[in-house]
Amino acid sequence: MSNDTPSLPDFLKERLQEESPEGRSSLGAVWELLGGADAPATEEADPDAAWDALTEAHPELDATPANGTASGTAPRAKQTEAAPKSRRRQRPARRSRRAHSWRVAMGLAVATLVLAGGLWLWRQPVTITAPPGQQRTAALPDGSTAHLNSGTTLTYRRGFQSWPFVDAARRAVELGGEAFFEVEDGDRPFLIETASAEVAVTGTRFNVRARPGNARPENADRDDARSAAPRSADPAAATEVTLVAGRVEVAARTRPERRVVLSEPGARSQVAGPDASPTPPERAAPKYALAWRNGGFAAQARPLTSVLQDLERRFDATLRLHDSVEETRAPVSLYYPEAPDLETILHDLCTARNLNYRPTSRGFELFAAPAGR
Repeated sequence: MSNDTPSLPDFLKERLQEESPEGRSSLGAVWELLGGADAPATEEADPDAAWDALTEAHPELDATPANGTASGTAPRAKQTEAAPKSRRRQRPARRSRRAHSWRVAMGLAVATLVLAGGLWLWRQPVTITAPPGQQRTAALPDGSTAHLNSGTTLTYRRGFQSWPFVDAARRAVELGGEAFFEVEDGDRPFLIETASAEVAVTGTRFNVRARPGNARPENADRDDARSAAPRSADPAAATEVTLVAGRVEVAARTRPERRVVLSEPGARSQVAGPDASPTPPERAAPKYALAWRNGGFAAQARPLTSVLQDLERRFDATLRLHDSVEETRAPVSLYYPEAPDLETILHDLCTARNLNYRPTSRGFELFAAPAGR
């Protein structure tokens, strides 16, 4: 043994006397190698590396005796029948291949669900709404602009794309209400769909109005409803297009082959319903169609009920017609180039139609003026 190695304790010396000469030699070698065990460790212990170093110096320690017992030791009564083939420390078993495959499959399933959910969210249309009493401006993905009047909803595909990074064949929007469009030129056509019409453009400025009860009196059935509250999702809502600059094509939504072309500033066409043919282009005063863009209010030969619906949306108020009011579909024309207040418009309207109005808990009610007024 090395001089630096501490001598064996007396009880170990006595115990070694019971071993064979080969066993005493092996255990003495172990004691010599363990002589530096009291030195402070500088790295994390590695039992496998230590055993490899020991067996390299003393190969007889890793030998497997023919009788299945440790070299140089006598068989013991308590020893198990199946002795290990080697004294090398057994390493923990690796995780089973089946458990690993299951975790991989679960990871792929979660990734697929996340991807599918992301695509579903991406595919949801973009919706921009101007609530009653407000107006909004929407910047569209291609650089075009839509100015929304009160009570208007505009919907379009995200980025004007069918799938991420895949452009749709056309730039399409759906409109419910009234909006003024400034469309940028582009290789793809720009299409506006309403409940009753399609408006196709490539680059122009124009106003589109698609309101319930929008048809002019000569194109509409009689409506005796006494409330001016707007109807939601009216499939027969008429669409009126007024051109300011450029060129547009107007057609019925279910019959796109029936088209009229507006190419002159101030030209107007109307589609009374999804199966109706658009009216031939006619000259109109754009100031009526565009008064709302400057905060004003206008109506040109519209039914009284339609005018009251516009006022409800513009001022976020409830307007009702009393049973005493007759000729609710009679045409009305009003024009205010600047922002008026609601009572000013009601006063002028009642004066023109021989009516009176009175406040209610939520707005106003219009009723027939007493006879002999």
